[in-house]
Amino acid sequence: MVIHVPSVLPDRQGRNLTVHRAWPRDAGRLIFEAIEADSGRIRAGSIDASGLVRVAPYGEDPVLVGLPRAAAEATLLVHRYKRRAVVRGSNGYTKILARGKARSVASSHNAMTRFAAASGIVVPAVIDQTAGNVTVTAVPGLSLHDLGSGLPAFPDRRSDSQDHWQRAWQLWSLRWPRLAVTAPPDGGSRGALAGGTLAAHTARDECVTVSRWVAHAAAFGALPVAEDRLHRAAARVAHLLLAGTGPAVLAHRDLHDKQLLFNPAGNSVGLIDCDTLALAEPALDLGNLLVHLDFRVLQGTLPEYAAAVARRAVLDAADAMEVPRPRLRAYASATALRLACVYAFRPPHRELAARWFDATEADLADRDMGSACA
Repeated sequence: MVIHVPSVLPDRQGRNLTVHRAWPRDAGRLIFEAIEADSGRIRAGSIDASGLVRVAPYGEDPVLVGLPRAAAEATLLVHRYKRRAVVRGSNGYTKILARGKARSVASSHNAMTRFAAASGIVVPAVIDQTAGNVTVTAVPGLSLHDLGSGLPAFPDRRSDSQDHWQRAWQLWSLRWPRLAVTAPPDGGSRGALAGGTLAAHTARDECVTVSRWVAHAAAFGALPVAEDRLHRAAARVAHLLLAGTGPAVLAHRDLHDKQLLFNPAGNSVGLIDCDTLALAEPALDLGNLLVHLDFRVLQGTLPEYAAAVARRAVLDAADAMEVPRPRLRAYASATALRLACVYAFRPPHRELAARWFDATEADLADRDMGSACA
């Protein structure tokens, strides 16, 4: 039985929940995050392989033992059932995690704090850690996603938000290379960190990530395309990724416009959610960021002229870091295919995900044709 992500679900009290995202699990299961239609509160739950839906009470989770108290005292922002939750309180943001995960998350954040010190990029600092929770400080500013979505539809020289957008990306393009290529403050080598604080994420690892999401999309029938098309696209992406390599630098591994903030009062750029810090080719983060900009244009949340400004900044950063364009295109293709699969599990964006896959597939085919003619 193939389980599809429903758009609307009722809880036990008959309250309608709007499902806005889901994640595939093993054995044909799904977990989901939804919003109460009447209150706007976050809810979470699961759907098993038979289609049985379980909606957890607000702020409760059998694995995240610290969640009920945290949700009662602060604002619940994220709840990924049995995996993680995030609440916003008066002293910052607390991540409630499955047991055994807090230490690595805190370690990544602490490492990023050390690396970012000389870069000019503001990152959260860990202020509390328990066996299942990590609390970090708030980073001042507005996310570039929110800033971009508030821009006028057409360029306007009198727009403060447009001035802020320009300045934010200028600052980011100058400061990101400093952060990514900075030497460890203790004088150690990145190779040593790869075996200690930071793990390496290679092109082959990226192939595994893409293949996993393609397998999920195929198994759940999440995209309205033949399974062989999905696997051909994954094979083309793998070919691009494995066709070359580059030196490893500090990598965020989930870099996009919602993770970057701009504070006009302090003229500062911030970076959040540093849980997955690793050593990887710089094209990993830069390609991910580029593709998310294109995706926002398709979503209708970012004007094309503004996306052009941001793309130029990303390419400037790539040039400063001497990232070869083929590596940037390879990782961008990996992100594009992965996003099609990820958003296929988000009911509000299912149709968009299908159109995005078609465009990604066509782009990969064009590259194959270009290689054959070269």
